Amino acid sequence: MRVLIGILLAGLLVIPLQPALAIPFFDRLPGFEIRVQGNEALREWLREELKKLRKGSSQLKAYEDPHDVARYERGSLEKLLRSRGYYAARVRQSVSGGKILYQVNPGPQYRIKSLTIEMPERLRRGFGGVPLREGDPLEAKKVLKGVETIEKYLGENACLLDIDVSYRAAVIHSEAAARLEYIVAPSPEVVVGEVRIEGLTSVEPDFLRKKLQIHSGDCFSRSKIDAARLRLLRTNLIASANSEVSSPRGGRVDITFVLKERSHRTVKLGVGYTSSEGAGVSAGWEHRNVLHRGEKIEVGSKLNPVQQTLKGQLLVPRFLRDDQNFSAKTEFSNEERESYSAESLTVGAAVSRKLSEHRTAGVGAELKFSRVDEEEGTTENYRLLSFPLGLKWDTTDNLLDARHGATAALEVKPYVDLNNDDTHFVKSILVLTGYKTAEQMRYEPTLAVRVRAGVISGIDNLEIPADERFYAGGGGSVRGYGYQALGPRLPIPPEEPGGEPTLSDPIGGRGLSEISLEGRFRFSDTWGGVLFIDGGNAYADPSPDFSDLFWGAGVGVRYFTSFAPLRLDLAVPLDRREGLDDGLQVYVSLGQAF
Repeated sequence: MRVLIGILLAGLLVIPLQPALAIPFFDRLPGFEIRVQGNEALREWLREELKKLRKGSSQLKAYEDPHDVARYERGSLEKLLRSRGYYAARVRQSVSGGKILYQVNPGPQYRIKSLTIEMPERLRRGFGGVPLREGDPLEAKKVLKGVETIEKYLGENACLLDIDVSYRAAVIHSEAAARLEYIVAPSPEVVVGEVRIEGLTSVEPDFLRKKLQIHSGDCFSRSKIDAARLRLLRTNLIASANSEVSSPRGGRVDITFVLKERSHRTVKLGVGYTSSEGAGVSAGWEHRNVLHRGEKIEVGSKLNPVQQTLKGQLLVPRFLRDDQNFSAKTEFSNEERESYSAESLTVGAAVSRKLSEHRTAGVGAELKFSRVDEEEGTTENYRLLSFPLGLKWDTTDNLLDARHGATAALEVKPYVDLNNDDTHFVKSILVLTGYKTAEQMRYEPTLAVRVRAGVISGIDNLEIPADERFYAGGGGSVRGYGYQALGPRLPIPPEEPGGEPTLSDPIGGRGLSEISLEGRFRFSDTWGGVLFIDGGNAYADPSPDFSDLFWGAGVGVRYFTSFAPLRLDLAVPLDRREGLDDGLQVYVSLGQAF
């Protein structure tokens, strides 16, 4: 079994490193070779840029004759060479055996002979210059970076009504050089007059006005207006946000934000399937502007053969301060697991605060009333009071389909049973994820990693309510095994003397260890694939142990929608236990596995 794990891991790590790997049907363009005498770095750059062009050009996909492809790409190579300062470059193409050969004579790289910036003297104070100097190569990317540098400086240090920065490059072919000039167009300096909001029907204007962070008398800035519009859209209450700036009068301009509210109510329906739990459905309704200041109330339910839940939640943004949210919830759940059944009602509230751009902290209180029936026939009633504490660091780019960044989330929940003072424990869970995408490579491979560890301390394993213990296995844990199929089991004495003892259903544990590794690929804008391997286990001992894991592996298909990918995964257990594990598990749901 370990050999299979090694093979799959090798596949995940090696496949993304093979840029020439081709899948029939997706590779219709002829192969190519680029030769640049004496400049290997330039040759490699042209090769990578041409690969990017082939990947995104709809025009190239329309050509069937290799000669047409060659002519089109020759023009593209010449433009690329000019962008790096090779204004005398020549490219010749030839086609042989269905393959294209490009022979490039780059010639000299033109350099900047003189550099001037035409800017009013009052605006020049404090300006550190552009990232170019006389004698540098005339590269388009660096020239445009100079425009951005000047625009950013003026946006942060001047009150210009309009910021218009252009450049002029006069090429001198006889000297393989150029004169470069940046020009700042004249514009009056103004301050903000009145700030108005129009178009609202149900949202309170004062709530959105605080999002603008623009006040009368402020230095006028187009970038601040753009940032204000983005903050309005991020409230999830506004469908469109346009801005109008009046003509200057007496050195002042009025700003009007013309808004269009989006529908504040949404109905949600969903379906899913796992071979261990069967088919499931979900439904929900939400209102994102209940009290006219962005408060959201959400009601949702999930139903499958082993679990039914009904949940209501209220979210109040900007609670007592701008960077703080308040939430309250009520949830009813009924579970019918192999080792226990449980009915519970949970009520709770929490406050979360954004500590920085990527860090969030939260604190709350929950009260859970539950009735738990275990396999051996015992029934317990609990009134669990807990105080969850959470800290999260998140730099990912997408909640449901992350391709870059990482997360680290820690939750600590001290529990006390109001029915029994002796039942008190602390449940801690740490989850780490990381995502890295090679967008310049074929099929844009993404390497995704997740590590999850949990510890319950304070009392013995069987004294913890069964629905609060740790279990492993299933679509969000270790694919290839049934839901909650991994973890400690108790021996059951044989019914007859001399018979073989059997094992109970999983009883759950005080320790949890899980690790997942995925290689994700995009074959088109709508279709993708996944190779994955998961490992995990639950333990009666509260110390997670990553050396004693059950492994599962498989493949998946992704269909990318406008909001999240649809997921179909097929997984097999690599450490299959006879009589306990099926040979194949199927998972269908919305969003990536992690």
